[in-house]
Amino acid sequence: MKNLRCIISVLSIFPLGYTQIASADPTSLGIGLGWSNSPYKSYSSSYYPVPHIDYDNGSFFIDDLSAGIYAINDDSQSLSFGARYLANEFKPHDSDNHKLKQLDSRHSTVLAEIDYAINTNWGIFSGSIGADVLDKSNGILVNTGYTVPYIQGNFIVAPTIGINWANSKHNDYYYGISHKESSRSGLHYFNAESSFTPYFEINAQYFVTDNIATFGGVHIDKLTGDAADSPMVDDTTITSIYMGVSYKF
Repeated sequence: MKNLRCIISVLSIFPLGYTQIASADPTSLGIGLGWSNSPYKSYSSSYYPVPHIDYDNGSFFIDDLSAGIYAINDDSQSLSFGARYLANEFKPHDSDNHKLKQLDSRHSTVLAEIDYAINTNWGIFSGSIGADVLDKSNGILVNTGYTVPYIQGNFIVAPTIGINWANSKHNDYYYGISHKESSRSGLHYFNAESSFTPYFEINAQYFVTDNIATFGGVHIDKLTGDAADSPMVDDTTITSIYMGVSYKF
């Protein structure tokens, strides 16, 4: 999808939602630094490396932590099948809350995804369906987003609004409390049902030279429903910020 994917490659900082608008022909590599708070109680904010990998030959692509093949790929729309790393996790020892320290770990996983995007005169509409393939949560995630990219010289900015839906298996794995966990932690049993997570993000890229670019972005998620009501959760607004530099070959 040469014209649609000619703008910017953006890493999904919070694992429930992301916008993918990648460069088409040249390969670019880069590295950055990200920061994010956590929804879990007494769980410290974290800094982490942000890898940037952008390769697209028109049939196959690698976009940061995603990779896949195109079924449709032209100037106005794309349909792809691929896989994406989902970084959601909970480590009991990273929480200062005594009760949360008694819970089981929740691990990151890989999603098998179907992605569709269409470029219109009013912006880019996108959607995806992903399923856990590593038998962690066996969850299903659905994402829809709307992006209006703006290009001015060497500067590109792409604001996006969207919403994610997570099924009960996903939410129960990352936010639920089992009977065993309840008995040893003192937290009440909690069976998390499906929920929606609205989000907003803005991503930007500035070309310093023909080959070197700086990039950055902010992503904000708002947990609702059982994800927000979980005994594990203290902050229902999750903010992620990242910046870095890339080189186009």
